[in-house]
Parts: sequence; structure tokens; C-alpha cells
Amino acid sequence: MAMKKRTKGNITAPSLPGKDMLAEVNNNEAGNIYNSLFAKNRKVEYDNKDIALVNIRTNPDNQIFRAMDDDEDIRILAEDIKRNGLMHNLVVFPEHEEGSAVYVLLSGERRFRALNYLQEKGDATWNIVNCNVVTTPLTENEKKVLLYSANLQVRGGFSDEAIRRQAIAEFITCLQREPYNMSREEALNATKIVSTVNPRTIERDARIEEKLKGKLKTLLNDKFLTRSECETYLRFEADKQDEIANRFEKLQAVDCHSDDTESAGKNYVEVLRDTLHDAFRELLYDAQRQGTTKEYEAAYEKAIGYFDDGLADLSAKADEYGRVKASSKPEEISAINYEGKKEAAKDRVRKEHEVTETKSSVIQKNVPQMVKKLNKTYSSKAFVKALKGVSKESRDADVAALNEIIEISTKLKNIIEAIE
Repeated sequence: MAMKKRTKGNITAPSLPGKDMLAEVNNNEAGNIYNSLFAKNRKVEYDNKDIALVNIRTNPDNQIFRAMDDDEDIRILAEDIKRNGLMHNLVVFPEHEEGSAVYVLLSGERRFRALNYLQEKGDATWNIVNCNVVTTPLTENEKKVLLYSANLQVRGGFSDEAIRRQAIAEFITCLQREPYNMSREEALNATKIVSTVNPRTIERDARIEEKLKGKLKTLLNDKFLTRSECETYLRFEADKQDEIANRFEKLQAVDCHSDDTESAGKNYVEVLRDTLHDAFRELLYDAQRQGTTKEYEAAYEKAIGYFDDGLADLSAKADEYGRVKASSKPEEISAINYEGKKEAAKDRVRKEHEVTETKSSVIQKNVPQMVKKLNKTYSSKAFVKALKGVSKESRDADVAALNEIIEISTKLKNIIEAIE
């Protein structure tokens, strides 16, 4: 499907895909990608029109992406627009609201919110805004594809994995409907063309979003579980997946009694909870590597039994810890030797259960924790903002450290894949 402005003379449909063509077809990222990807279906016409900001409406389908933008992001964008002007037009389609004509956004909600911010601050410059108005009637699915293609293209790798996974899976689903009628494989490849996300990541996101169900997906979206461990849990039968999810849900619900009076880092109960989480995960990994069904079932039951015993012990210690905190003054709580208790908790689990002596792969033991920490940093807007105050030398050192991780990971991956 392609967009073209009404002009006199012959119109040449855009070809697939080419960055130069993308830059020429439309002065808006959404139009660029939409033109390139869907030129073979039909042409979509639009007019250029000045529209009062008050007559523009946000699109309900953009709710998933809206959650990624906080007030500070919008303020920064507003200041940029105030300095440099509106570099790309809003893309809208007409609708009727209580008998009056209004326009619903297909692309540019962040810009729209920034313009409203400027207006609220007394800047009347943007009371009227120039828009590209789609005049060809579109189905609801076509509108959604246009909106999603714009967001997938301009938002880079996404700061929130859960939003990225949901958006990719939904976009693939839309491309399998009328009028595109793509196969899943075709839709997956089209998504790779549209999005700047790594193609391998798109494949993994689509797979886990489609296959992971119920509580496991909720726990993943809550960032209580990592994607890599959830991919392992998908190898279990459906009833076992439910059992695993129920255990982790109970673990998530444990009250660790943490608050601002704590010293830096996690408290005693939080360390116990994380240690139980890690140990349960490793035992589940170990169950997957058993050679026979009997060994697999025995290892799985061992993991469940270990967790249930550990949870009972954790809950008792959490309750005791809570009573101590409730009866003590904040300064007394702060004086507790947290570091000593943390290490004692870890040592006790190691000695009593010897989880580290299972046949778990050293990579599967260590990588999930590293991924969890890096994901937490990646999802933190505070981290991105803090980078602005960091020296270039320090940023270069960070890049070098990450390149080192990538290099050794690639080497290990090649060794593993080379094994027949």
C-alpha cells in the first residue's frame, strides 16, 4: 500500500524499499515505511491541510506505545519543536464526532502531545498545525498497520521489552488479515523490514508472545521472570507450565518488608527470595536435560519439592523480619548488618541444597542474571538521562565493555552451534 499526494500529471508508484525512495515519498517516517512496504496493494491518497489542534484526537490503538512516553520526554520534544519547528507533519484521517468533523492520529502522537504542551504554556504558534490527511477510505486494520508501522520504525529497539513484544506480535497478526493476507512467515519478514529491532530479537519476541500464556506471560511482563528463562519454561508440558507459574506467582507475592529505611541494596528477605528464584530456575533447567522420561519426572519433582520447602522457610523468615521491623525504630533497622545476613543467606542455601552441583550448564546458570541486570538498565529512563552528564571517555569505556561481552558471547555461541 502506498501514499501519494494528489498532484497533476502522471504518478509513479514507489518501489521496494530503498532509503532514498523512503526519504522522497513522504516527509513523515510513517508515510515512508507505509509507502515502501505496501506499494503493491493499492495507492492511498492524502491532502495537505491546516487543522486546529483542538480538532485532533489521539488514536486508541496507540495506547500500547503511549505508555513509553513520560511527561519529561514530551517536554524535551516540545522544546525542540519550539526551537526548530515541526519537522514532520502529523498524519490523520477524518472522522465525525457528534456531527462535527474531527481528525484522528495515525502518526505523530508524541508531536501532538508536545504541541499541546506548548499551547498550555501559552504559545499560540501551534494552535493550527499542518497535517497530511488520508482521503482514501481505510479499513480499521489498514489504519492499525499504518500506526504500528510508524511506531515500529521510529522507536528503535524500544525501552520496554513487554511493549516491543506485544507490538511485534500484533503487527504480524494484522499483516495476516485483509487486505494484506500474508502468511506468518511473510508477515515476520515484513516486520523485520519495518522495524529497526534486530531480526533475531523480532523472531524471539514473536515466538514467546504467541506461545507464552497466562501467568507466565504476566510474570514476564512484570519483569519478575526474564525472557530467556521463560523460553525454557515453554519446553515443559502445559500442566507443568501452570505449576511453575503458580510457584513463581507465590514467590512474587512474598512481602519482603522493604522501604526507604533500608540500607543501600536489597534487604535480607529480598536476598533469600532471589536466591530461591535462582535455585528453582536452575533445577528446572536441570530437569530439561535429563536423558529419560523417568529421570525428567524425578528431576522436575525435585525442583517442585525444593521450591515448596524453600517458600515455606522464606515466608516464615519474612514474617519474622516484618515483626522485627514493626517493633523497632528506623535507626535500629538501619544498623542491622545487612551485608552479613545477605551472605549468610546465600551460603546457607548453597550448603543445604548444593544447587550449584547440579548438571546445569554454566552458561544457563550465569547468563540469566546478567541479562536481568542489563535489561533493568536498558529499561531505565533514568539511565538514559544520566548518560548526558557522563564524559565521552566513560561512555567509550561502556561501549568497549559491551563489545567484549558481545565478542566472547559470539565465540561461545559458535562453539556450541558447531557441536554435532
